[in-house]
Amino acid sequence: MTLATSPQTRKGDFDLQKLANICCERMATEFTKSGKILAPIPLPIMEIIHEAESVVTIWLQVPAELAAAYKPGQFFMCWNPYDAEGGMGRTNFNSEKPYSVGDIKIDRTGIDETTAADEGNVGNTLMGFTIKDLGRQSGELTRMSKGDWLALRGPFGTTFPTPTSGSTLVLVSGGIGSTPMHMMAREARNKLGNRVKIHAIMGFRNSSEAHYVPRMEGLCDSLTITTDDGTQGIHGYPTQPLEELLQGLDSDNCTLLTCGPEPMMKPVLEMAVTAGIDCYAAMERYLPCAIAVCGLCMVGNRLTCRQGPVMEGDWLLQQSDFGQHHG
Repeated sequence: MTLATSPQTRKGDFDLQKLANICCERMATEFTKSGKILAPIPLPIMEIIHEAESVVTIWLQVPAELAAAYKPGQFFMCWNPYDAEGGMGRTNFNSEKPYSVGDIKIDRTGIDETTAADEGNVGNTLMGFTIKDLGRQSGELTRMSKGDWLALRGPFGTTFPTPTSGSTLVLVSGGIGSTPMHMMAREARNKLGNRVKIHAIMGFRNSSEAHYVPRMEGLCDSLTITTDDGTQGIHGYPTQPLEELLQGLDSDNCTLLTCGPEPMMKPVLEMAVTAGIDCYAAMERYLPCAIAVCGLCMVGNRLTCRQGPVMEGDWLLQQSDFGQHHG
């Protein structure tokens, strides 16, 4: 595993650069055995894109092997080494949070295309994490800059089912739940092309928070936007257009996937189960450790970090603690 130099430095970043290179070397064997990085590796921020109000995508340069190992639905634990409260000691539960991957791309900036093939230079692999300012920790991440560092470990958790040729995907997201839905749409389209139908419904509180819309338009056969206040798309919630959409689909060859607040996902899953459609949800729960130690991410008798985050909709609907707001 190799890593380029950060595009700029913050005071003290030399140590992070050195630590990153050491980590990449020492973690290569571990990654080969487990398919994941178990201890945080500091990675340089190459670009930050402002997607919407209080929503940014942080593009990290990552080892190519790490990006290749990721599957839609999984998550990484992100640690901010500049976090004054969490800090370098990582003794605080607030020092790490789980985030889904929003996008992956290859950056070929500065590459000499006339010699790249002979030298085996395919460019830098970048992984994008789309983050909304929802509090202290996520807020600090949204205010980071190009050249800063963010540490990752993972990927962890279960994945979405793999779509097959001739199948239909229904993707329903609420708020920042758009990120795993985008990765699923991207993966399905890249692998199956026009042999898969993708219908997406994206719900936001208002138009200023809407993000990923152009990306999804380029991937989906149909895309519907809803906003709670009616400032963009349909006035209301994703369940309103979903009912009509499901009525026109063949339940035998259709899968519904959803991610967002649990009060939104519960009626979405109920509608899918009633229609006889296989359905899965990517759960968002308080998840401090990701390695089944703390036990704080329980849903029913399952650990979200191990038996999730992707869980079967019919099973979730049987759990008394599913469908409410969770911190």
